[in-house]
Amino acid sequence: MSHIRCNVRLHSLISLIVFVLGLGLYIATLAPDVLWGGGDFARFQMDAHLCRLEGGIFGHALWVVLAHPFTRLPIHNPAWRANLASAVFAAGALVLVFFTARRLTRSTPASLLATAALAVSHTFWTYAVMAKVYSLNALLLIACIYLLLLWGEKRRGGYLWGFAFLYGLSLLNHLVMGTAAAGFLVYIGIMVWRRWREPGLRKELILAALAWGVGVAHYLFLLAQTGTTGSVLGTVLSFLRGLGYVAIRPSALLLGVGVGLALLIYQFPMAFIPGLLGLRRLGQQASPEAWMLGLAALGTVLFLLAAADPRTGGEYLWNLHYYLQVYVIFSLWVAIGFSALWPRLTSRRGAIIAAILLTVVLPIVLYALAPVVARPFVSNLPGFRPLPGRDNLTYVLSPWKHRETGAREFGESILAVLPPNSVLFADYSIWAVVRYLQVVEGARPDVELVQLAGDQVSLIRQYRDRSHLFLADVYRYYDLDGIRQYFEIQPFGPIYRLIGKGP
Repeated sequence: MSHIRCNVRLHSLISLIVFVLGLGLYIATLAPDVLWGGGDFARFQMDAHLCRLEGGIFGHALWVVLAHPFTRLPIHNPAWRANLASAVFAAGALVLVFFTARRLTRSTPASLLATAALAVSHTFWTYAVMAKVYSLNALLLIACIYLLLLWGEKRRGGYLWGFAFLYGLSLLNHLVMGTAAAGFLVYIGIMVWRRWREPGLRKELILAALAWGVGVAHYLFLLAQTGTTGSVLGTVLSFLRGLGYVAIRPSALLLGVGVGLALLIYQFPMAFIPGLLGLRRLGQQASPEAWMLGLAALGTVLFLLAAADPRTGGEYLWNLHYYLQVYVIFSLWVAIGFSALWPRLTSRRGAIIAAILLTVVLPIVLYALAPVVARPFVSNLPGFRPLPGRDNLTYVLSPWKHRETGAREFGESILAVLPPNSVLFADYSIWAVVRYLQVVEGARPDVELVQLAGDQVSLIRQYRDRSHLFLADVYRYYDLDGIRQYFEIQPFGPIYRLIGKGP
């Protein structure tokens, strides 16, 4: 008994160290302020501060609710505090990855090394330092996996009920959590098959179904309240249609798989080897754990491949962050692979140090060198918008964001040059940054900020009687040909003035 207590204390101490080190890394590289990024980051920072809940596939209400208390901390500014929430969620996910890997491998060193590999992987690190929902997604996913493993091993209904409620609730954070459903259902099905004659099992399952219903009810209620049920169903159907598109077009399938594998290696430049070994070993066992992890990862991969269909409304290359859920599962395979390799590593002098350097240090060096190596060949990434104060190569290829201050500088420069009672027309990216400054910090309330969408020309012409009309940018998102039919577009500091051509 004393031995068990000693192990519990040791692993609790290790988990605390994992949390502190992970959080320290992410705080040191945390985005310091309001952010560019398609406008989403600034909007998330604003929504977290206001605790504004929205429905649909872009509402992510659970993240908003959980991030809101961070925005009330008496340190830095609200945008930084919203970024901090993501860092805390990511550090918490690392702790559960360690515990889950330890339960699968019974090897503390292998579990620690795999956890470190995930901590410095590009996508996980990137979304640990910015206000977005994906680090919370990682935390929810690994928590669900851990609870199911505990239920399968200890056979206590509370773990299954906790999983069911949490998984139902997780859809309130992001709909992509649904891609893990097949893995979870197959694991539960196998365990139920093995325990079918046990007394009380049916009660466990009924209560689990009720717990899931309570969890998912929050999401369904928000959809009903906001009238966004149709948009969610439409998104699901479009991605299902996208799978058919990929299935009959080998070129799209090859693009999806090739880019996915390249990105996997970029995340885990050395650890992908033990990861593939772990996947192979677990697959050979055909255990319930193998089915759960394999199908959960496959569901996300299929979801991403469907985005190769242009009819889904997005570009495959700019949806690759959804692979984060796969990387969480891959880190568990890395742990299994390292546990198999551990006897060989410990039998050779310096092998463990080499493994640590290749697993933890090599990715960091790679992320630092990648923009430098790429710059002579490409000035920008395909389709990636140039924005003031942002080096796109560094922004995309390196996960740290502690030097990203361009959004605030540009937003403040816009507000500084606008005459009193101006109207500023802006696309979503710039609109979100300026809107954050207005709503959260009270800057220039006299300026009317209008987001351009749909028929831009008709929208702008509604304001033709106003004295001071301005356009935030002349990028391809703007219908410049249509606007020039009615207005002259003249440079005005960092933005553009609209001068009417007549009636």
